[in-house]
Amino acid sequence: MKINQITLIPLTLRLKEAFRTNHGTTAERPLLLIEMKMSNGITGYGEVQAFADSSYAPQSQAIALAELQDGLPALIKRSWQTPTDLQRQLTRFTSFARAGVEMALWDAYGKLVHQPLAQLLGQPASAVPVSVALGIQAKDQRTIRLADEELQAGYQRLKIKTDNLAVAQRLIKKLKIAFPNQLISFDPNAAWPVSKQTISVLKELAADGLSMIEEPFHNASLAEYASVQAQLPQLKISLDESINSLTNIQNAVRAQSAAAFTLKPSKLGGITPTMQAIQYITNTPYLPWIGGMLGSGLGRAVDLALAAQLPQPIFPADIADSDHYFELEPINESFTVTNGSLPVPTGSGVGVTLNWDAINQLQTGANITFN
Repeated sequence: MKINQITLIPLTLRLKEAFRTNHGTTAERPLLLIEMKMSNGITGYGEVQAFADSSYAPQSQAIALAELQDGLPALIKRSWQTPTDLQRQLTRFTSFARAGVEMALWDAYGKLVHQPLAQLLGQPASAVPVSVALGIQAKDQRTIRLADEELQAGYQRLKIKTDNLAVAQRLIKKLKIAFPNQLISFDPNAAWPVSKQTISVLKELAADGLSMIEEPFHNASLAEYASVQAQLPQLKISLDESINSLTNIQNAVRAQSAAAFTLKPSKLGGITPTMQAIQYITNTPYLPWIGGMLGSGLGRAVDLALAAQLPQPIFPADIADSDHYFELEPINESFTVTNGSLPVPTGSGVGVTLNWDAINQLQTGANITFN
């Protein structure tokens, strides 16, 4: 196949409810849709999941767009047989831009060979257990109410955003009283200092039934994480913000820095490096699992295909159903939680189709096309 044309389509998805974390509050989610047309008539689609600013990761939407405008012309008329053929060319882009381009390549390739992405990647599960993330709320009572609603919807794990040690101490007790048998994790998004007080609170959270905490510390070294994880045998620390490549993961494994790793395909640079990370971590004592990036249904379809490759039992992935976050989605298909799981898409390629009426409503800038 040859790449004949690439078009960038800027979208903004409005959240039903603003989502607050330690990094800030998100009410609108900018995404860059990539349309890649091939010489044989096949079209592949991907999305760039960088955020509006660099508070979570170094690459913002503006930086990703600038990279793509500079680098995409070199891909026009480029011949390829499988997505891995262009990995060297994709190294010109940093992770979010690279992941969006690679997603479009995998989508086109799956359509060419009439196979879903999950099947192309290996021997997948047909459904993936899922969890939902709740943003920081002003009152504990609202968090409890929202948690109850999500559990009624069938989610297998509760993930609670928190940036305050005292609130975390109070909230885990209330959550465990309300939902004594529920799997619960907290995500401070690197809010807390490495201190005796923080470590003491983490020990208390573990004793109260917290199962996992994502990236609790601000600017902690791998050695510091290793020291804290060694003191918390019942609580899994899962690295997130500090994990941006397979090399980062390998260094953390060697340092024994954490018991788990939050894998976000767009932050790792795409489907191929995420599969490499899954395969690498699976051969260690540690837990790989798929995190979420407030992606659209297109991106979440990729997340489901990758989560299906995880070793059994699959840790509940951060993949919400179609009605959870956004007022309007750019795809036609709906993801619905059934018995705590979401089905893995079975259509060719990424496995979903685009809703162009919705895209026209979501588009917030002019198309940028490369021929």
